[in-house]
Amino acid sequence: MFVAKFSQTSDAPFKADKNGNYPMIGTVVAGKAKGSIINGTIARREGIEANKLYACDNSVNPEYPDNVQTDVLSQVTVLEFVELRKELGAPVSVGAEVEAPAAIGNEA
Repeated sequence: MFVAKFSQTSDAPFKADKNGNYPMIGTVVAGKAKGSIINGTIARREGIEANKLYACDNSVNPEYPDNVQTDVLSQVTVLEFVELRKELGAPVSVGAEVEAPAAIGNEA
């Protein structure tokens, strides 16, 4: 689980989805995340607003293991954030590109 604050994208390198909505990118402010991008249409449907804090989690569809999904669990108040920051720790983003070189180095 992690806490993120989302920003709206509007141009390259991002592309609008089939509904014309650009994705939102989350800045991780507490906890550990493998990804923090949300499809624009899903963000709009779920009422995700820019510059607000949200408790999130990552999930992976077994059919598409390289595609990490960001699931928004709930909005977080400032008081809740203080407690979550203590519980989850400092922000850490763990991307697949960071993990791959370490695995290759261990195999050699």
